[in-house]
Amino acid sequence: MDIYKKRHLENNQQYNKHEQTIDSIQSALRREIPHLIQEFELTVEESDTIHEFINDRATMFRFLRKNKYSLPTSLSLLLDTVRWRILADIDAIRVSSVREFLHEPLVYFHKSDKIHRPVLVVNLAYLPKAPEGYDVTEFLTPLVIFVLETARLLIWDRTKERTQAGTELPLVLETMILVDFKNANGLPTDMTLFKSFVTLMRRYPGMTGTVNLLNFGWMYQGLWQMCKLVLSNDAKSKVNFPKLPELSVLIEPKDLLTDFGGDDPFLWDSRNDGYYAKYRGSVQQLSRRNSNSSIYYDTIEPFTRPSSSFSLYGTPIGSLTPVASHANLTSVAKAYSNLSLPSKLGNGMPLRTTIKTLGLFVNASSTDFIGGVPSWVLSEKLNAIHGVGDETTRRRRWFIKLLSRCEHTARYMTMRILRKVVKYRGTLYWVVACFLLRNGVQELIEHVFMLMMQLMLTNSARNTVGLGSLLSLTSGQMT
Repeated sequence: MDIYKKRHLENNQQYNKHEQTIDSIQSALRREIPHLIQEFELTVEESDTIHEFINDRATMFRFLRKNKYSLPTSLSLLLDTVRWRILADIDAIRVSSVREFLHEPLVYFHKSDKIHRPVLVVNLAYLPKAPEGYDVTEFLTPLVIFVLETARLLIWDRTKERTQAGTELPLVLETMILVDFKNANGLPTDMTLFKSFVTLMRRYPGMTGTVNLLNFGWMYQGLWQMCKLVLSNDAKSKVNFPKLPELSVLIEPKDLLTDFGGDDPFLWDSRNDGYYAKYRGSVQQLSRRNSNSSIYYDTIEPFTRPSSSFSLYGTPIGSLTPVASHANLTSVAKAYSNLSLPSKLGNGMPLRTTIKTLGLFVNASSTDFIGGVPSWVLSEKLNAIHGVGDETTRRRRWFIKLLSRCEHTARYMTMRILRKVVKYRGTLYWVVACFLLRNGVQELIEHVFMLMMQLMLTNSARNTVGLGSLLSLTSGQMT
């Protein structure tokens, strides 16, 4: 246990030492958010998800530590991870996406170990088989991402709570995993599955602290040998094979489940789980209650629904009037959210002009069409705001986007080439030497050597005929 406490202390010290570097990484990533919004046409909710990920300082530090505290490398990999999260729609993987895995206590979080790391329990006996025709990797990947995202949010939340409480060494970076092999039958042995999981773990570096394999019998040795082929030395050093009585060294008996030799009789059920519902529950909806009669209907009482088909609120004193139809406003909001960022700003129009135009549109639609705004008027107004844009502007934007992508690719390839050059610099020197010797340098050295020998023979009058003949013969063979 002392080695884990020592590592916990070192992590907190390194975190305090590199706080300014973490600030720089967060600032650089935040500057990229407008470009990501324009490139992927993100909604407000999706951009908020990116902000939440960037605000996770524990994750920023784990990437920094993984890359040996190199700011450029860490920033490049973090930006690539943000793009991966957008394309894979990580935030959409929630309880509803993995409900089929939560009927049994397959994987869940329960309390902490002695250095405050969350404990993740994995019961392989409940691992379901992939349906017929399904790839086992595609079947299990959503569950793995779901658990990793829960762990990331739990770790950062715990760190913030400990920091606010003024706890000494508040930073928590890792989880402790208990993998129970008891009654585990028919485990997948596909090498592609393990490689995919290792690749996925690179998106969550340094989050797995200690992996304890329990009830690991001889029949699983082949599986372990297969895993060792794809694991790094650092990852293999974190895998332990403890006996159940040895777990009390890592976890307090009152926090250790009775199945593992502890005093906690806790039995997991999806209804009493407090972690998945908190961190990966359904996406929060708007607080106002659903009503077809008024977009301003906000009462908690279900039986006070107004009978009017229009808004209960009168016209405010200002120049803007609420849109009468909830359905029309929903259509406007949906169409507006689909516009790109430049289109929302009016294709170059000043922000004040754009707001004024939208205000006039809403005002006109509310006063001229009391029964609801016709769809053709909405279409006309939205087209006027959106605009077609001239071909020159479109080409310029496309060219700028292409340059940005080329720059990112070139920067990434340059960093990889430089790392390879530094790693294999000894081999590179020999390759350069061989290349030079094959292109004239060898002949030059031979001629210089022969010239020196001829000068030496010229100064000596003895045996010049025999040596000169031998030198000429040697020169002819060498050339």
